[in-house]
Amino acid sequence: SFEQGYGMTEAGPVLSMCMAFAKEPSPVKSGACGTVVRNAELKIVDPETGLCLGRNQPGEICIRGRQIMKGYLDNPAATAETVDKDGWLHTGDVGFVDADDEIFIVDRLKELIKYKGFQVAPAELEAMLIAHPGIADAAVVPMKDDASGEVPVAFVVPSSGGADMTEDEIKQYVAKQVVFYKRLQKVFFVSSIPKAPSGKILRKDLRAKLAAGSC
Repeated sequence: SFEQGYGMTEAGPVLSMCMAFAKEPSPVKSGACGTVVRNAELKIVDPETGLCLGRNQPGEICIRGRQIMKGYLDNPAATAETVDKDGWLHTGDVGFVDADDEIFIVDRLKELIKYKGFQVAPAELEAMLIAHPGIADAAVVPMKDDASGEVPVAFVVPSSGGADMTEDEIKQYVAKQVVFYKRLQKVFFVSSIPKAPSGKILRKDLRAKLAAGSC
């Protein structure tokens, strides 16, 4: 299992440090958040079992250190849900640490799609879809399924060159790159993806459309 820790010799308000700004700068990998600061500890845990995971295995990011909050003011229930008895703060972020100790955030825990006990990160599939030259934008959300619990479905905005794409073509494009439980079960073509002013996908709006059967 993996647990990265550093001595409590310095104080600092952040969890990670970008290596491009270190005393001896080094190249930054695409998508990396940096490495753990010296006065903090980080571990990746399986959100279902709570067990520590190894390198390059995605799970919930948990952090501990003097600069980490002790809890919520006058809200012991919320504190208990976030900070465990050993002082680990459960961030709700899903990520992994690679062989060079660099941290990658994949998605939010509450956004994970649960397919027969497997965890599917929408952001991973969205990045894959947007990389397709025929797709201008995309969002992935869970759809209720009697047999599997939830299945991943995609809302896709075709680019000018992807007007003739079919649902099956997109499904096959994803299926060739992922394990079976991450395959898209349905694809809905839309003119735009609902987003907040910050650019965050409003997945709740898309889930509401699915629930209402208005897709």
